[in-house]
Amino acid sequence: MIQLYGIVIFFLMGSMAIADQQSAEQVSLQQLSSKAIERIAFGSCAKQWRHQAIWDSVIATRPDLFVYLGDAIYADTDGKTVWDVSQGQLAGDWQRLADKPDFQRARAKIPFMATWDNHDYGTHAGGAEFKLKQASKTIFLDFFGEPAESQRRQRDGVYDAKIFGPADKRVQVILLDTKYNRSAFKKDPSPKKARLVKGKVGGYLPDDDPAKTMLGDRQWRWLEEQLKKPAEVHLIASSIQVIPDQKGMNEWGNFPRERQRLFDRIAKTEHNGIILLSGNVHFAELSKSDAGAYPLYELTSSGMTHVDPSYARAANRFRIAGPFVEHNFGMVEINWETKPSPRISLSVIDENGNTGFSQPFSQSDLKASDAMDKQQMVACTEPRPQVCTQDYRPVCAVRQDGGFNTYSNGCSACSDPAVTGYRDGTCE
Repeated sequence: MIQLYGIVIFFLMGSMAIADQQSAEQVSLQQLSSKAIERIAFGSCAKQWRHQAIWDSVIATRPDLFVYLGDAIYADTDGKTVWDVSQGQLAGDWQRLADKPDFQRARAKIPFMATWDNHDYGTHAGGAEFKLKQASKTIFLDFFGEPAESQRRQRDGVYDAKIFGPADKRVQVILLDTKYNRSAFKKDPSPKKARLVKGKVGGYLPDDDPAKTMLGDRQWRWLEEQLKKPAEVHLIASSIQVIPDQKGMNEWGNFPRERQRLFDRIAKTEHNGIILLSGNVHFAELSKSDAGAYPLYELTSSGMTHVDPSYARAANRFRIAGPFVEHNFGMVEINWETKPSPRISLSVIDENGNTGFSQPFSQSDLKASDAMDKQQMVACTEPRPQVCTQDYRPVCAVRQDGGFNTYSNGCSACSDPAVTGYRDGTCE
């Protein structure tokens, strides 16, 4: 009884100390609401027991905002052994991060927004079944300075969104929660060696069960409302990868229906400037897909204190830059003065301030195709079909290079590895 009382007192004192330490940050975040922000840094995956030298590199880039995409702590593992966490341990590990001088310097200079991934959520499996998810949510929101009256504390998860900047220079940041309501992944029974031959490093299979969800009904409804809001640049931040779907890891590709639902919602917004940000995989890469008739870029940055070359060797048919296997963070830079539309650059930067890769493009390039923006798209999934019938039911397929081709049917379209998706009917 005495031991339990001590844990409760530690949890309460730890939460109050964290909340006090982060309260100043919330004020600076609110001050961004009317400012035209130009530099958004983001990152993921930092072990709280390691030196975090990369924060000095982040500070040196002078970002207007830092978006933390999860695994800010590793509460359920030491990298070798996985265990069930307690409420007291979660609070203690967050306090351990708060005490790090490297992290303190960053928090003193940069406003933060954050969502979580599995290790800071508190369970390696990371889904709706986690018994401590509500307690974990409270600790998480306390740590990042969320006010007691915030609507975020009433939601079924830590998802959130904010819009920064004046009317013609608005940036919307949407944080998704891919843990709190997520259904269980379908396990791949194949031996690890057989998976590696296919370029898979994870142990999951695509699951087409319509009952399975990534976000949950309430978050989907919330997201649809957020996607209706006007802005010049929209950053949709997911702790796990959305476009890459061959790794078999903790990724949207495990639920192809949910992934396509997201693509469809994006295409229907008729907004320009939607970009995906993600983490989790312990290396950095840039992916591009035209599935859903919208030219989507996804910048993945992962590994602020550690990276994994074996993960970087995983297959990704959508990769256009990388892999970059050094400690890194991502950077979205917006030049609002470029005409006729703002110039956007997506980059990854290492802990010495060196650029791993960079991809520039115009905001006006990010819009739904005039030829296909109103059509219902079907995404091609793995494994690809090897044998197809000769039925003639023509489809218009979108290729990875952005081009369109007519195929005799959907099966024949998806048998081509260069095709990302299709819609019924011939191409116009």
